[in-house]
Amino acid sequence: MISLLVEANLADVQVLIEFKAPITDVRMDLLLVGSYPQSGQMSIVVVENKQWSRIYRDKYADMVNVTGAPGSNPRLHPITQAWGYRQVLLDYISLVAQSAQVHSIVNMHEASTETLYAVRPSLLNISCDQSYIRWYGAEHRTAFKRDLHRILAPERADIYAHELLAAPVSPTGGLMAVVSESVCRRSVFTLLDEQREAYDYVRRAVAASKQGAPKEVVLIVGGPGTGKSVIAVELLGALNRQGVRAVHATGSRSFTQTLRDNVERMDRRARHSFSYFNSYTHATPNDIDVLICDEAHRIRHTSRKRSSYDETQARPAGRPQVTELINAAHVPVFLLDEHQVVRRGEVGSIELIKKAAQYMKLNVHQIDLRHQFRCGGCPEYVTWIEQLLGLGTDEGPQRWNPLDTFELYVARTPDAMEKYLRRKIAAGKSARMAAGYCWPWSKPRSDGTLVNDIKISSWSRPWNSSAERKVNGIPPSSLWATDPAGFDQIGCIYTAQGFEYEYAGVIFGRDLTWTSQGWIVDVQANQDPAVNRAPHFEKLVRNTYRVLATRGMRGAVLFSEDLNTNRLFAKLGVPLLPDE
Repeated sequence: MISLLVEANLADVQVLIEFKAPITDVRMDLLLVGSYPQSGQMSIVVVENKQWSRIYRDKYADMVNVTGAPGSNPRLHPITQAWGYRQVLLDYISLVAQSAQVHSIVNMHEASTETLYAVRPSLLNISCDQSYIRWYGAEHRTAFKRDLHRILAPERADIYAHELLAAPVSPTGGLMAVVSESVCRRSVFTLLDEQREAYDYVRRAVAASKQGAPKEVVLIVGGPGTGKSVIAVELLGALNRQGVRAVHATGSRSFTQTLRDNVERMDRRARHSFSYFNSYTHATPNDIDVLICDEAHRIRHTSRKRSSYDETQARPAGRPQVTELINAAHVPVFLLDEHQVVRRGEVGSIELIKKAAQYMKLNVHQIDLRHQFRCGGCPEYVTWIEQLLGLGTDEGPQRWNPLDTFELYVARTPDAMEKYLRRKIAAGKSARMAAGYCWPWSKPRSDGTLVNDIKISSWSRPWNSSAERKVNGIPPSSLWATDPAGFDQIGCIYTAQGFEYEYAGVIFGRDLTWTSQGWIVDVQANQDPAVNRAPHFEKLVRNTYRVLATRGMRGAVLFSEDLNTNRLFAKLGVPLLPDE
């Protein structure tokens, strides 16, 4: 690519290598920055390099096959990938949207003209404006250089490149803020790389099922902030608009009820697209086209009421819930994070789903989501939290290295944490405080007011309401994470899981504390009967704090009631709150 620029007398344009996309850690191969010849304004050319010499059209969808061998995995079309990069620049960098011309190029420098022609965007009905995107193969070098001259000049390249690198990134809105638009009207989120691959693959599976292809299970796996729920609601909206009967299901009352409440403001009928995992006990086989099982780590052994069987049994009586879900749809889709199992009886895992599919003689197609779209697009923070808590790693707590796009602090007191987060809210941000379940939970008083159960020194606050409707301005539990009045209560794992806000305050209780021997757990300090009698109590508690600590999109504040644990955060290099 550099040689081509030199040959084209464009050696003075600026080349940004592995440019980090806004709001995520996705890296674009190259950004060429210069001026637009006709106007002199900033010109940006996104270049996606592909070394594929051959690609083939997929049988069922607008995806491609790299090997051409029957049964090989379909891949995201390079044009779709490059178009997504262009869109995310326009969506999240206002300087680009207001002042730049942006084009995308796919550089398939080893592919023949015949190869590209066989999978051209117009043939596959790929949605993009072809006046802003091109692709070139091995035989197109002259045309490549000619076309670059039409959209790129070296004048002011260095100035524009520095302006782009310094440009602020607009914050992404939370899922709940736009879910009704996504489900009821149009696509809202720009899906990148594996996110888009997962989205396209499910649509491919729908097309394949309608042509009589064998049924298969789609498994989408990713950690917090990788976009699982975004994929789920984008799929739900797109499929239903196409006349495909798709239903969304979770095992979370708060998450499902909040989704329903948000979409019915725009279309009351849309609330029926959201259901629960235990809704399919008597479902007719393959009655639904697509069943999107979000938060699939919350799948239980069976759909029977928890009180009717012993969840510690190895094989509780009744048909497995995962089998019911697979059985209910032509295309069953599961989205999960194995480290978000936080309650006794939750058994959702990759192994569980694969074993169920194998027993039913069905294939499983797994897609792993690698890129981070929450926590400032910083996978480093999620990794740090997992190392801190000893989840999936033997490395143990590591020193914190501050990041430009994510704020992390430790508070000396919960009062300091609350004041800091209130300042964020006053500045127009969203914030919530959540805690480990280490304090009793009293019933509301007769007038509906809440008891300040969480007491730490002179500071005290109530848990979130357990009511099903708003009382005296206090939101119900299902709306704690999204109603502005929710900040006045402390959330728990069940009201926080599945949600996101810009700044997360996390209060560690005495059920998990740090000593000279490492982490110790104390069942007696935990007040949650759904957890403290579980055989894997320690894992559930560590998972709980991982979930609470990864709700923030832009920052987090940590505080532990245990002094040694709070000192650990500071010793690891987490700075104290400003002005504390």
